[in-house]
Parts: sequence; C-alpha cells; structure tokens
Amino acid sequence: MGTAPANAQEDEDYLKALRDCRLVEQDSARLACFDDAVQTVIEKQDSGEIRVVDKEDIRETRRGLFGFSMPKLGIFGASDDEADEVLQSTITGLRRLRSDHWEIEIAAGSVWQATNTPRRFKPETGASVELEQAAMGSYWLRVDGEMGVKARRIR
Repeated sequence: MGTAPANAQEDEDYLKALRDCRLVEQDSARLACFDDAVQTVIEKQDSGEIRVVDKEDIRETRRGLFGFSMPKLGIFGASDDEADEVLQSTITGLRRLRSDHWEIEIAAGSVWQATNTPRRFKPETGASVELEQAAMGSYWLRVDGEMGVKARRIR
C-alpha cells in the first residue's frame, strides 16, 4: 500500500481554499477570497512547489516512462491504473553488441536491449517499432510488424 507525500495535506488545503471561496456570499468578500487563494497557487507554481499539467503532459510523461517499473504514487491521478501496454515509435539509433544482441534507440527517447535474437532479425534506422508488455516485466519488441523478440529497457 502506497502512502501520500508528506505535503499532500498542504496541497489539499490551498485547493480547498479555492473551493471554499465559492461559498462566500458577499461579492467583494468572495473576490478577496479568490484573490488570496489564487495568489497562493501562483506563488507555489512560481517557486516550483506545484506544477499544473494537462492530460497531454501526463500522456507524454507516461510514454517516456514506458518500460520502467513505477510504484503507484498517484502522480498520474486516476490514470495510474491505466498503464500503457503497447508503445509504437520509430528506430532512431542502433548498435549491434554481438551477433544476437542489439541496443535499439527509439524516437520516444528510450534505449532497449534485445538479446538472443534470431539471424533474420535485422532492424534498421527509421523502421517502425512496437513494444508490448509481456510477462514478468519483460517486453516484446517488433520491428515493422515482424515476429517479436524479447527486450528490456536499459535507459
């Protein structure tokens, strides 16, 4: 079971302050309440204590972390449980380590190692690549829709 960060209560407090301002009946008092609450949020954002992200930011971050085991900390909101099982990208770099071992860099920014590859496995820069989550933390790597080989993320 995960635990919330120590400052989670403080984070909830300034968001609660924004919500509570809606309940203030007098217009000028409500405006003053919102001004104070918004100022607190702006100061926290300017200092780097908080960052406001949208769904696209979350999607790109999850895509960049594909292949790493991450604890469920709630940093992705409700989508923590909606792990991506497939990543599609393009090969941007290759390095042959041995006859059956390859390092494959993809456009998403990660580097993968494929081992024990068959002789027919001949990846090329620019080829499409699909990585699919397999059993026990491993992944299937398919180049141009061909039969997959086992791979693991190394960077």
